[in-house]
Amino acid sequence: MPTTTILITGISGFVGGHYCSFLCNNRKDWTIHGISRSKPSWDFIHDKDSILNSVHFHQADLLDEEKIHELIKEIRPDYILHLAAFSSVAESWQKPRAAFQNNTNAFLNVIESIRALNYQCRILSVGSSEEYGIVDQETLPLKEESYSRPANPYAVARLSQEYLANIYMRGFNMDICCTRSFNHIGPGQQPKFVISSIARQFAEIIVKEMPPIIEIGDDTIVRDFIDIDDVVRAYDAIFKRGMRGEIYNVCNGCGYSIAQIIAIYSKILDQPIRIEQQENLIRPIDNPVIIGNNEKITDHTGWKPRIKIKESLEKIYEYWQIKISRNNV
Repeated sequence: MPTTTILITGISGFVGGHYCSFLCNNRKDWTIHGISRSKPSWDFIHDKDSILNSVHFHQADLLDEEKIHELIKEIRPDYILHLAAFSSVAESWQKPRAAFQNNTNAFLNVIESIRALNYQCRILSVGSSEEYGIVDQETLPLKEESYSRPANPYAVARLSQEYLANIYMRGFNMDICCTRSFNHIGPGQQPKFVISSIARQFAEIIVKEMPPIIEIGDDTIVRDFIDIDDVVRAYDAIFKRGMRGEIYNVCNGCGYSIAQIIAIYSKILDQPIRIEQQENLIRPIDNPVIIGNNEKITDHTGWKPRIKIKESLEKIYEYWQIKISRNNV
């Protein structure tokens, strides 16, 4: 009996590592292939060596059209999870060209190869809640049909990727689903993302006995944070039960301000702190509130988020506490 083959682009990253862990524990008969510019390190994954040994890794740049075509021809995937992305909103303001090329052009090379090879393959194009842009409060929580008004270069690139998916789905009858994934959080996320940065600063205050100061940008912004374990379950549910051509919000359905997150950490850890706002961390334009509605993905697939914000924050702090303690010996 032939096995199911999945190709994960951007496999070496935060989501790629957690999704591979999910597959190895829940889809043991699947063959996993991954493409990335660098090999995975995944210091946040339990049983990392066993999981790495289960992955067929291909080192390549998704902007290399010819190389990607040959790899996809060789792998012949049943599913493609397209994670590869320039994923930082803040950095997209400094490097807008790179943000566009590494989102839109990279995705185009993948779907064009599938079209040219005429493979029957379900593709999940992972997008972002940033595509909605700055929204009116009365439109919250945001539904998939809400109007998109991207407010940064990253969001423009992501929305363009979504438009390409729609064109290839309608024009070439390809099996593509899209997500608008809200702010996912978990162990192993880079500290350029706000929750990971806050957790690391708390760990440094406690482990290294640094001054009790948390440096952030705008602490009033509100985001819909969702645990990475819930995110990977959502992607699996879309592969299995999502409807071709549909866009799905992957979100919790509730929002927390950055100030609230800091207050939760301060209470959990019994650590009083002072907040210092850093001008260099404030974006030229930012969305004050983004909260999503997850009714559609629940109706279509049965998926629901399970993990509460306190549990997520505790896991992230534990990751940084262990990492900093080891480096502080």
